[in-house]
Amino acid sequence: MPGPPCLQDLSPKWARFCLGIERFSRQILGRSFAQATCVLGLSGGVDSTSLLAIAAMLCHRSRGSLVAVHLDHCLRAESALDAAFVRNTCEKWDIPLVEERIDVGRMARDQGCGLEEAGRRARYDLLERVRQERDAQIVLLAHQLNDLAEDQLMRLVRGTGWPALGGMAAYDPERRLLRPLLLTPKAVLEDFLNAVKHPWREDTTNAEPCATRNRVRLDVLPSLLRENPAYLKAAARLWRQARIDQKHWDATLHAALPKPAPDTQEGERSLSSTLLSESSPPLRLRLYKSVLDSLGPGQSQCDALFRLDELWAMGVCGKTIRFPGDKEARIGKAGIRFRVIDRKKECG
Repeated sequence: MPGPPCLQDLSPKWARFCLGIERFSRQILGRSFAQATCVLGLSGGVDSTSLLAIAAMLCHRSRGSLVAVHLDHCLRAESALDAAFVRNTCEKWDIPLVEERIDVGRMARDQGCGLEEAGRRARYDLLERVRQERDAQIVLLAHQLNDLAEDQLMRLVRGTGWPALGGMAAYDPERRLLRPLLLTPKAVLEDFLNAVKHPWREDTTNAEPCATRNRVRLDVLPSLLRENPAYLKAAARLWRQARIDQKHWDATLHAALPKPAPDTQEGERSLSSTLLSESSPPLRLRLYKSVLDSLGPGQSQCDALFRLDELWAMGVCGKTIRFPGDKEARIGKAGIRFRVIDRKKECG
């Protein structure tokens, strides 16, 4: 009879490994995802196939439920074989599967974005739709420690500041995304699937150096591992340090940020001179960024934040700094006023 794998069938080593994944999720969520209704993104690769097996065992043990979601991007000739592999795996383990095909190439052209970004949007949109349809509490994603190390390096290249430099979050409460494998090396997942004698699919495009992430994966990360074989452990430490600092700054900003006055117009926020004078430079920079982020999309560039603080410290009134997302900050005697620019009014 088909059915999910069981922890009792594993060797003590791999049973402890699976329970360790559950402990990590408890640390992040405050509870086990295995007790919830979960949606799992399943590509058929080693990462998501491992997560499917682990989640199936843990949900079976804790009476949670699981549904897998597979998206065919229609970019590779072998994508139909990936879909068949996913389908067979879910049938073997008696796991419900939602499948969908989207022409991601056409989507990228229509939306004016890259293939990687279009595929990411399509996957996350599908996962959220299934989550709502199934009334699920958690979306499980299979990002692992190598992915985290790559993410940190890409953020470093882009000039990301601290603590965001620590990499992707293990849990995104707004989108209910959980990454329970985030501190698990990819090699361990390969060993796990080999131990349970279950195959996986290889995405041949991962070996093509056309995308930045692939070049980081194929060239940069291996070079760092040659210099320091324990580099992945260092990446995990960096992530943990960043999470600690993030909690500190979140609490500090929550206490420091004033609530908008009742007469504040939509798309506007202000920071008073009194608050800014009493704040340290690191806190001021984070206050600027927090207010700008609250005004909508548009990544605040570090150089512009430094320039804004420099001008405020010099007491240059009337100066305006522009930020992505049609946002600006204007320095005045009373403080700094932030607002979203109405381009229609500006252009008459």
